[in-house]
Order: sequence, then C-alpha cells, then structure tokens
Amino acid sequence: MRLATLLLAVLTFTGCTLVDRRTFAPAPEAQAKPPVTAPAAPEDKRTALVTIEFSVPAPSYEELLRAAVRAAQSRDPYVHFDVVAVVQNTADAETGVQRATGVMRSILRSGVPNDRVHLLLRSDPTLAADQVRVYVR
Repeated sequence: MRLATLLLAVLTFTGCTLVDRRTFAPAPEAQAKPPVTAPAAPEDKRTALVTIEFSVPAPSYEELLRAAVRAAQSRDPYVHFDVVAVVQNTADAETGVQRATGVMRSILRSGVPNDRVHLLLRSDPTLAADQVRVYVR
C-alpha cells in the first residue's frame, strides 16, 4: 500500500515544475508599449459672443452681456449659449466655475430658459488672466 501511494505521488508530480523568477518573466517576444496619453482638449475655434476677462476682481459686464444676448436672440429666438470658464491653472477651477455661474445667471435674468444655457470649463496656461467666454451654439 505504501509503495502504491509513493508511486502515485511520484507519477503525479512528474509533470510539475518549480515556480521561480522565470515563471513570471515576460516572454522575449513581448515588447513594451508606449504609455497611453490622454488626448488634449480640442481648442475652441468659435468666435466668442462676449469675453469677460477677470484681470480685475469684479469686472462690469452686465450691460454688455444683456445687449449681446438680445442681439443673438433677435437673430434666432431659440439660440443656445455656451458659458465657458477658461482658467490658467486647473487649481483655479472652482473659482472659474463660480465666475461662469455668475455669467450664466446674468443670461438667465435676460429671459433665456435654463435648458438653453450650458456651462463648461477649460484650462489655458497661456492666458494673462482668467476669462469667461460666451459662445452662441
């Protein structure tokens, strides 16, 4: 009985190999792949209806924005607006969103329905000062 058990054990382990560094080494034909980089956000090629530069703490833009919104609505009563906060540094994203939200509220006070105003955020390290741009869609 012992001999049969020993023989069975020997036959069972003959196909086994020892696990070592070679077991986990990559195959020689495997090549390292270059790291995948995220594509850069496409630059907006549209001309802004209004650009509000925040080089001063509280720029006066209400009257100009209201006139621009009315002019756009006179051409198309169902016009949509993209309000884009453009910040120099992504660390300033929260401030940019707050500023863009203020501009969006001004547009809404001009009588534009909520579903026609869209809020976006972009970064551009080449800017001299943060901006909020309003585009017609």
